[in-house]
Amino acid sequence: MTMYRLFTRLCTILAVSGGMLSSALAADSRGPATPEEIARVVQIAAASDKDPLATMASADGRWFQKWSDDVPDYSFGPDQGAFWLMNGAAKGDVKRAVIFQHMVSTAAYQVQHQIHDPQKNKDDFEAKTVAGLEGVLRAYESLLAARPDNRSAQLDEAIAARDKGTLLAFVRALPPMPKR
Repeated sequence: MTMYRLFTRLCTILAVSGGMLSSALAADSRGPATPEEIARVVQIAAASDKDPLATMASADGRWFQKWSDDVPDYSFGPDQGAFWLMNGAAKGDVKRAVIFQHMVSTAAYQVQHQIHDPQKNKDDFEAKTVAGLEGVLRAYESLLAARPDNRSAQLDEAIAARDKGTLLAFVRALPPMPKR
């Protein structure tokens, strides 16, 4: 394993652990998600489909990242789609944008379907992973329309699977998440 990959995985583990710790600490300081917050998450996800870089950098994007760490009644943990994105499916700004898009898309799916902890049900976990990847592909297509040089062979493969109606099979074939 190269030092870069080791460093990337360590950063991922620290980010996830930090999010889980801050969620636990924030649980005492705020109540559950409000209907207004849920509507805002769905709106942010829709905006990010069209312009993920701008949404990620906006006040709404920053609000979402803090809210997803602080809200006590939902668990927005990573899945194999997130790890696939972090481990080379995209590069540079595209990588940052699609990881944000995955987070906001899975959160929007979870709040719309009232899935508080997808880890508790395999079908819920798989559905939120697919929803996250669908959001990523919409955002990726927006990024490509603006800058065709942002192309990623792995994301193109996922688009082909989606277009053939085999995105679920694509998700199931992704490498498993690392063990905790």
